[in-house]
Amino acid sequence: MAHDVFISHSAKDKVTADAVCAMLESNGIRCWIAPRDVIPSMEWGEAIIDAIEQCRIMVLVFTANANASPQIRREVERAVNRGVAILPLRMEDVLPGKSLEYFIGNVHWLDALTPPVEAHLKNLAGTIRILLARNEQGAPTTLPQEERPAARGGHHTVETTPGNAGVRETAPAPRPFWSTQSWTWAGGAVAALLVAVFVGVHFTSGPAPAGSPPPQSNPGTIVPGGIIPAAPASSPPPVPHNPGSLRDTMGAIQKELGSIGTVSFTRFVQNQTGSGALQKAFVEQFSNVAADPGQCRVSYHWKMWQNGVVTLDKDAWFLLPSVTSVVVEPESQLLTEGNVAQGHPELVVTSTTPQVTAVVVRRPSVYNAFPFTNIDAAKRFSSDVKQAVKLCGGHSAD
Repeated sequence: MAHDVFISHSAKDKVTADAVCAMLESNGIRCWIAPRDVIPSMEWGEAIIDAIEQCRIMVLVFTANANASPQIRREVERAVNRGVAILPLRMEDVLPGKSLEYFIGNVHWLDALTPPVEAHLKNLAGTIRILLARNEQGAPTTLPQEERPAARGGHHTVETTPGNAGVRETAPAPRPFWSTQSWTWAGGAVAALLVAVFVGVHFTSGPAPAGSPPPQSNPGTIVPGGIIPAAPASSPPPVPHNPGSLRDTMGAIQKELGSIGTVSFTRFVQNQTGSGALQKAFVEQFSNVAADPGQCRVSYHWKMWQNGVVTLDKDAWFLLPSVTSVVVEPESQLLTEGNVAQGHPELVVTSTTPQVTAVVVRRPSVYNAFPFTNIDAAKRFSSDVKQAVKLCGGHSAD
């Protein structure tokens, strides 16, 4: 299947890249992202090249990690040489090194430096949908050119093209942002706006009939997995149907998730190929829990140990409108499903001691899982998350 967008990111920024992917796919934009879409047995380099050549836009999740990654430089160079539009999404206040600067110094940037991040991701989705629509109408998928943004405390520099690029294939000359075509487009947009204002005033300026109710406005909604266009960047976030109830529900979610604290358990694994049983000691810790009703966002810090070794230590979060399902299942079942997804169906987790129940909050292409040693607490947390999803305008499948 052809994809609209190739998401270029450092492996160290996988959580951020998954969030970008989830937002775009919830807006009906088909994304290719590694390692999810690398076909088993296919060589990594071949998969990357094929994906870049088949997509129309590359979204570069730009961070300090991406800036230092040779793999990112190769992906960007390939996209430029194949005429793929590049849209950098700057997640950290850094400037590109010279190797990347040569290719992306003059392209339009989107900044996602200030919270809330989801607002920037919605803007990204809206921008991409506009570009894809232009492409379907026969216009090239090109981005307006502008000066590269300066980092805080840094020097503002403008990209310059070397006089001699050597034998390396160079990118096409950038198209000026305010070209004749752009001025024509802008003039048409202004004219359309004036007509809309005139029509609106003409039909709404008269007095309202006696006894008629005041005009009402309907809060917008987000439909995960659908193809409804993202709201413009200036639009407010979805308005909860009952702000008071949402505050109470989010307060309960924060309390219940915070109550997990530190969970220790041992998992027992049976290898179906006959090599015997295995066991591993796990410790999971959840801290800095925050459930923000204004942003419909749940965030926390997650740390994990396996057999006494730290294997994970990161900040995590999810947006309630993008939740597609909330499932309560045994931790052993969740771990077995994870082994199957990673290509190890022979490793079956038979049980955990003590018994642990997982609440799995699923979103497009990614999920968050929370271990509870009390099944009633797990069910309450699941119920509250489902309620919050509805209050935030989402549509969970269950």
